[in-house]
Amino acid sequence: MGSLIIAYQILGQPAQSVVTVNDPHLLRAAACVALEEAQQKADNLAAEDPVLGRLQAAEVARLRAALQILVPGFDSATRMSCDQAPQRAF
Repeated sequence: MGSLIIAYQILGQPAQSVVTVNDPHLLRAAACVALEEAQQKADNLAAEDPVLGRLQAAEVARLRAALQILVPGFDSATRMSCDQAPQRAF
């Protein structure tokens, strides 16, 4: 099982780990957000330059494949949007 690390970074300095979270729901949610942000970047690039957009889309596919390997349950979570992902009550 993976972990989610929250880090603080000052520009030009190495990141400092603040806390490690072992909640699988939060890990899947963070992975979903990362994938959506990467897809949005690919879409924006494609609107400006189709070649760069296709290259970024390949990176999105690579990220998706890596997250499916590293994040338990991520494959099923990606079948719904992050907004529709199951929420936990705290």
